[in-house]
Amino acid sequence: MKKGNVHILVVDDNKENLKVVGNFLNEEGYKIAFSLNGEEALKLLKKNKFDLILLDIMMPEMDGFEVCNRIKADEELKNVPIIFLTAKSSSEDIVKGFKSGGVDYITKPFKKEELIVRVQNHVELKLMRDYLKQESARNKESRDEMMRTLMQFGKTLK
Repeated sequence: MKKGNVHILVVDDNKENLKVVGNFLNEEGYKIAFSLNGEEALKLLKKNKFDLILLDIMMPEMDGFEVCNRIKADEELKNVPIIFLTAKSSSEDIVKGFKSGGVDYITKPFKKEELIVRVQNHVELKLMRDYLKQESARNKESRDEMMRTLMQFGKTLK
């Protein structure tokens, strides 16, 4: 899949952070959407399909941990990988990020190259999981069809 077909949601209450991250990802060819808060992010997620979420933690009204918990509790959204991108760098916060469902945790200030590599890795993993899920469903359909055919054949032999 081309990067231009990969949709990433960046959630941060700081417009300057959105601009910086957006520019980095834009240069790589990703399609980017932005949200300034958790509630807006959840609405965007309900209306659009995203392949990855970059999520700040320290936001007013609803912090990133709560946003992550809500995403992971939603059957339609739970498989979208979330990378926390935050200034919170304590071990306690990092562990809380992973326990709430994050797949990675990057602390600010971050290096462009590190962000890009981590995004690429998690996008590739997500796309591979999606592909394997589709193949598994196709294989199940094929097995089911073969079983129906064999059962029908067995009935005709009686």
